[in-house]
Amino acid sequence: MEDERTISISESMAMNGGNGPHSYAQNSSYQKGVAAAAMRMIKEALPTTLDLNHLSSSSPNPIIRIADFGCSTGLTSIQAIETIIQCLLDLTKPIKQPQFRTIEFQAIFNDLPTNDFNMLFANLQPERQRYYTTAAPGSFHGRLLPTASLHFAYSSYALHWLSCVPQEILDKSSRAWNGERIYYVSSPAEVIGAYSAQFGRDLEAFLSARAEEIVSGGLIFMVVPGEPDLVHDSQTTIGSGLELLGSCLVDMANTGIISKAKVESFNLPMYFPSEKELKQVVSRNRFFHIERIQTLSHPKMQVAFSTPELLSLGLRAAFEGLLLHHFGDELIIEDLFHRYSLKVAKSPFFLKPESHESITFFVVLKRKKSEEDM
Repeated sequence: MEDERTISISESMAMNGGNGPHSYAQNSSYQKGVAAAAMRMIKEALPTTLDLNHLSSSSPNPIIRIADFGCSTGLTSIQAIETIIQCLLDLTKPIKQPQFRTIEFQAIFNDLPTNDFNMLFANLQPERQRYYTTAAPGSFHGRLLPTASLHFAYSSYALHWLSCVPQEILDKSSRAWNGERIYYVSSPAEVIGAYSAQFGRDLEAFLSARAEEIVSGGLIFMVVPGEPDLVHDSQTTIGSGLELLGSCLVDMANTGIISKAKVESFNLPMYFPSEKELKQVVSRNRFFHIERIQTLSHPKMQVAFSTPELLSLGLRAAFEGLLLHHFGDELIIEDLFHRYSLKVAKSPFFLKPESHESITFFVVLKRKKSEEDM
């Protein structure tokens, strides 16, 4: 029963599809800014971390495969894939070996089965050269591709999504019960610990699956939203925004629009780690070296979402499916996000954004060579 519930929840986590006013494609300018910063870092990192000779010898067939895990529906995924391909072409151009003159590329786009892949593939340029495309629907917390078939993995603004809500925060008899809160902001330490532990399990599952799929010497580029080591999540723009969304649901429950029981059983399956937590999880996996981990320099959230309405649309594009799955027709989405816009307009993190921090990590991992595996 629990497995069915977990699968059902995960399938509702897909971003809003299409190209309409509430779609992810139209309301992901912040993520696009993050991705653009990540592309600059990839261009810088590839020449210093990639061993082309080892990579080519580990794969005699001159096909380089690149996968985006958690691609969603927008153009940023295609741009990321094409940036990596162009970097590889630039690196291999001076090399005389014949296998580099005939090299081909395959792009693999992964997201949940409910993702709007049609929207993503409609953005592909028909005149693109030297790379072929395919989709790999499914959760990136498990295996998706054949053994040792992948050379590069990329994931941007996806790994903070958990495979499920930690079960103990839904248990009223547990010290980690989260009550009316929908997130771990302002929650007891037990709740934060449950979220952190779930994130650790999920990232380990992601890395273990990729370790089987990625060839020796292959790379993973991860772009992960997080928080500074010494800053509590309520001091971040993301954390404060999610806390406000929860207060809107409580208000609706107090006026009888939705049930209090439904609010108490709803929690967002997301976690924003610190750099220390990221390093700890990766270090527990014996198949990857950390080549680099650093913070990205990119426009802050208040620049991308310059009005309360834009921030409301951004959250709606990400959470509408999850909210409707849990509350059903009982929840009036328009009412919820109207209330949210009004609260954001009066909130300290919108009126004084300089007092709230947000951070994004850029991480490069290299698959250890087989003789180094333990």
